[in-house]
Amino acid sequence: MFWTSASTPLCGDAYSAAVAAIVSLDLGLLMVELRAVRVEIQEFRKEMELEMAQLGSSMSSCNVRIDGLEARISALKQRASTGHSSADEVVEELRSELNDRDQDLLANDVEITNIPEAPSDNPIHIIKAVGIKLGVQLEERDIISAERVVGKQINATSSAGPAVTRLLAIVVRLARRDLRDELLAGARVRRGATTANLGTPSLPQRFFVNERLTKTNRRLFWMVQDAAHLHNWRFV
Repeated sequence: MFWTSASTPLCGDAYSAAVAAIVSLDLGLLMVELRAVRVEIQEFRKEMELEMAQLGSSMSSCNVRIDGLEARISALKQRASTGHSSADEVVEELRSELNDRDQDLLANDVEITNIPEAPSDNPIHIIKAVGIKLGVQLEERDIISAERVVGKQINATSSAGPAVTRLLAIVVRLARRDLRDELLAGARVRRGATTANLGTPSLPQRFFVNERLTKTNRRLFWMVQDAAHLHNWRFV
């Protein structure tokens, strides 16, 4: 016979049953804990597999970037060996883009050269008279601005000896591009037009109407003209 904590006697079968119940309960709790541990291990394994996959992807991305850097370094070395600088090329491209943009801003402009300057001449009146000579009727509302600017250098010789002068060209900004095109077309048709009846102080002489160019394009234009005169080219 056995005694419980409450001094209640238990027979052998009851005691065995109680012990079995306690052991069964402990085993049940242990199984629950084992299942929970198993679930945690499975989740940890999944997280590790995901992190390993991400690590592999990151390594692949790093390899691609390293390959790209190596290719760029090889290209730079090759350019350096051939004497070309990437920075110089970028600067040259930017200069070209700026020049093209500046030229676009002059799309409505013309430049009239070889018209002598008088003390009281009015560029707007001159361009209107030039338009009449070239078959283009211009109103003041068609002219945004007209002014004289320093033109091409001329080497002249007089009784006092050789002298260097600069003709002041007239630059005109028109309200519409079609007016500019009409003036240029009229100048091509009437190549022999002179300053007669324009109120200039000198004897009649030919004048020229051209597109207004940027400084870079103007330099290129004169280089082409000089080459044409040097090699007797008829067309450039």
